[in-house]
Amino acid sequence: MIEFVYKENPKETGPELQLDLPKNVRQIGEPEEGRKIYIEDYVITYLKRFAKEEALSSRIAVLLGNSERMGGIPYLFIRSAVALKDLEYGEGGIPFTDEVWAEVYSAIKEYFPAQDILGWFLSVPGYPMELDPDLARIHVNYFGGVDKVLMVAEPTDWDEDFFAYENGRMTRQKGYYIFYERNEAMQRYMIDTGDGESIDDKEHFEDRAIKSFRAIVQEKKDLSGQKRVMTFLYTASTFLVMVVLVIGITLINNYEKMEGLEMALSDISRTLESQEGETGESAPANASAAAEDTEASGEGQTGAEGTEAAETPEETGNEQEPDGEVSGGGQETGAGETDAQTEAPEADPQETEALAESPAADTQEAVSENTVPETYVVQQGDTLLKISRKIYGRDDQIDAICSLNGIDDSDHILAGQKLLLP
Repeated sequence: MIEFVYKENPKETGPELQLDLPKNVRQIGEPEEGRKIYIEDYVITYLKRFAKEEALSSRIAVLLGNSERMGGIPYLFIRSAVALKDLEYGEGGIPFTDEVWAEVYSAIKEYFPAQDILGWFLSVPGYPMELDPDLARIHVNYFGGVDKVLMVAEPTDWDEDFFAYENGRMTRQKGYYIFYERNEAMQRYMIDTGDGESIDDKEHFEDRAIKSFRAIVQEKKDLSGQKRVMTFLYTASTFLVMVVLVIGITLINNYEKMEGLEMALSDISRTLESQEGETGESAPANASAAAEDTEASGEGQTGAEGTEAAETPEETGNEQEPDGEVSGGGQETGAGETDAQTEAPEADPQETEALAESPAADTQEAVSENTVPETYVVQQGDTLLKISRKIYGRDDQIDAICSLNGIDDSDHILAGQKLLLP
């Protein structure tokens, strides 16, 4: 028969309630659509050992369990087996006497009180072979009904089949299921009768399919655990990467803000210095303009006085010479003009010299008279332009100060910095 392991997924096929079918099962062959047979793993183990004890003789046992229906289909769950060691199949058939049934019901009462008889087991040397027609009669007489089956096996090679009575004969079933559960009742019966082992000892009798099935289940559990660990590690690493990205972005933004603030402060400083420079340059220009205006006004006044002085002698001459003596009047007028011209040059240099003097000239004279200090300590708000004007009274010493002190940028000096002066 073909064997393969899978998990049964029960489906509702009728109006009846859904059965709670076993979850872990191993399918043998192709089970019939009109009948579903499930046999527990411990029962298979027990019957194998029971058949091999007398491999040259027939062995008989009664199958116990529960029968349910779903969608009109009988579901047989064989959970136990009671061995009839003194009973043997022979030419006269199988003598199911009252003593035999008393033994069966005694075992059911003690070990399997909630289970019913679901059929019987027959171990025959040399099976498979055609079943004796008498077996159908025995089955009908003692195990009649659609929910009763016959399990036939060869004791040495363990080639087994299930049969059911259909259409007047025993019909071989195409397949069945082996399911796995903690069958404590069958375990206790096996130990008490001396024919069984504990759960740990039973592993010795499991075939390769059972071991393979359990290995698959364990492997799935291991993979599930590994997947959980990998999922956790992946989640944790993703979270850490996100934290690092957030911190990096925050640092970059802060750095850009600091750079922007520094640039803004530098721009403000340059603007203030340029405004101060324009204010300082406009003062000398205004002073020069004022001096020029004063000089012009002085010259105008001097000219006017000269004209008046020139006109006065003429008028005097005309008045003094009514008789028409022109010569005398001419001489006086010439003398008057000469005096006026003589007096005007004497007034011009004094007035011009007084008006031409400016604050810049005073500052230059003060600088020349005083000694320039060797060093200067930068004060709050100082610039090189201010320092040049303060020390030298002019703007042309900025480059010399920068060169002497190794300053690359004339706009960047610090309060408290000590500068060497040229």
